[in-house]
Amino acid sequence: MAPSSKSDRGGGSGKKWRRKEHVVKQLERVKISGQLSPRLFRKLPPRVCVSLKNIVDEDFLRAGHIFLGFLKCGRYVLSYTSKVLDDDFSFSFYIYHLYWWEFNVHSKLKLVREVRLFQDEEIYSDLYLTVCEWPSDSSKIIIFGFNTSANGMLMNMMSDENHRDIYVSTVAMPPSIYCAACRDAALAHPGDSQTHCLEHGFMLHTKYQVVYPFPTFQPAFQLKKDQVVLLNTSYSLVACAVSVHTAGTGEYCQILYSKEEWEMPEQRRACTGATELGEPPEEGSCPCHSSSSESSRKALELSPSMAKAKEFVADLFRRAKEAAGSSLLRRDETSHTTQRQEVEPSAATGSAAQGHLSPFFPQDLGERTQQGGSLPTERQPTEPGYVNYTKLCYVLEPGEQEEEYEDDKISLPFVVTDLRGRNLKPMKERACLQGPYLTVEQLTLDFEYVINEVIRNDASWCKQFCSFSDYDIVILEVCSETNQVIINIGLLLLAFPAAAEEGQLRPKTYHTSLKVAWDLNTGIFVTVGVGDLTEVRGQTSGSVWSSYRKSCVDTVMKWLVPESSGRYVNRMNNETLHKGCSLKVLADNVRYMWIVL
Repeated sequence: MAPSSKSDRGGGSGKKWRRKEHVVKQLERVKISGQLSPRLFRKLPPRVCVSLKNIVDEDFLRAGHIFLGFLKCGRYVLSYTSKVLDDDFSFSFYIYHLYWWEFNVHSKLKLVREVRLFQDEEIYSDLYLTVCEWPSDSSKIIIFGFNTSANGMLMNMMSDENHRDIYVSTVAMPPSIYCAACRDAALAHPGDSQTHCLEHGFMLHTKYQVVYPFPTFQPAFQLKKDQVVLLNTSYSLVACAVSVHTAGTGEYCQILYSKEEWEMPEQRRACTGATELGEPPEEGSCPCHSSSSESSRKALELSPSMAKAKEFVADLFRRAKEAAGSSLLRRDETSHTTQRQEVEPSAATGSAAQGHLSPFFPQDLGERTQQGGSLPTERQPTEPGYVNYTKLCYVLEPGEQEEEYEDDKISLPFVVTDLRGRNLKPMKERACLQGPYLTVEQLTLDFEYVINEVIRNDASWCKQFCSFSDYDIVILEVCSETNQVIINIGLLLLAFPAAAEEGQLRPKTYHTSLKVAWDLNTGIFVTVGVGDLTEVRGQTSGSVWSSYRKSCVDTVMKWLVPESSGRYVNRMNNETLHKGCSLKVLADNVRYMWIVL
């Protein structure tokens, strides 16, 4: 029988079935890619949509609460307020408060925490706020405030259009249930809802200025390693780690920089015969040659990678002997692969980050991390002088006056407080700690030192180089497993032309890029790639930096691996507010819940 209706001919109902099948296929792709496209569900059923007006009292909305979104756990919704106050000079400044609301689809939002952000800072313009969570560290959140401009006369009097203020606060998450320490603290201070144990009741604040060209904000990279934030201050890259520990348990895990990382390379170098005199080490001169480490020594000797390293080091000494007195020949031989724009492993790179998918991590970076250049020297220092690491401990014993430490290695001064804003007590020695304590670590990489060293040691055009006038830093990749950070340094510089005619030796302006790997375990850096010189003709610095950043984005996107559905940097911001509009919904895409604004 011939079809007698559209339904029988594969119309109507058949079309609906194909749509359902399409959705199922997309959901299957989610299992492979780890990401759910927001376009898959443009509208959710009414039963999973909640109106904000129905779950928040009108008083809070009239008070100016700006709702940002869900945290990854789905338990809390965040909002903030900005109050405008006048100072003694009749200038208006802003005070920001952040709020945690416990979400339950069947009841109203319950306010569980309120904190003041950017402690004691007088902020003279409305900020772009971004709230972020680490991939797997759910113990705290971090808030960035960006001061992009000031108002009228105040700009001329108190600020500079070439500077921007960056404000950072890190706040402990509320406990899902009161821990024993929180219960003890609550009993000691009845009626005070802001009293918590150290793990659930700390805040850190800092502020710094950035200069033109203002660094890009890259939360997907800056927070890729749990408990660590990378802060680009325009002059340096500061890795800050925040962690809570318990004294007396014997468990202490330092997140950044360990001197133990320097011992093993020394042992490996001795075992391969690469001593400072080029002779085999004496018996018992290192643990690898002691009787107690005989099995370890054999394992190292039989390792293919160590045999390859031994052959490589022997070849280096042979080349150095042949090229004695000729530093130019040495540079030509060792940096011929660093002149390409694409980041590729060179013959002079050692081994690390094996198994990482990113092309920015050469297989042998680990062996090169003995110093800040591409070639190992005959005599290796136990620790480079440029390594800048500090660590301070804080206890939840608010004192009348905070101690001041005169330490020139502290790059960013942190203010550490409890939830009520009282300063915590800093202590330098961990041995004297009796209870829980919070550790703040800082490891700093100075950009100008890196630029000078890379040009001096690894640039084929270093003989042409005169000086650099400006630079811009973009993070290309972070490997949280190996603690390697790959940065791209865009550079404006003055240099002599390669083939200058006699009498016309005037330097010209060039642009180039330097790719560097920074090891958070050792604090040292190595050169990954050095770009060619490109003459800047008739371009403004703004157009140069715009093109440079576009090239960085293209490079990152070319090798980008999608974030997994569980391990990703969650971020919320108030960008729509600054554009004069509002969010339509607050979406919990994991549990498929929407709050309709």
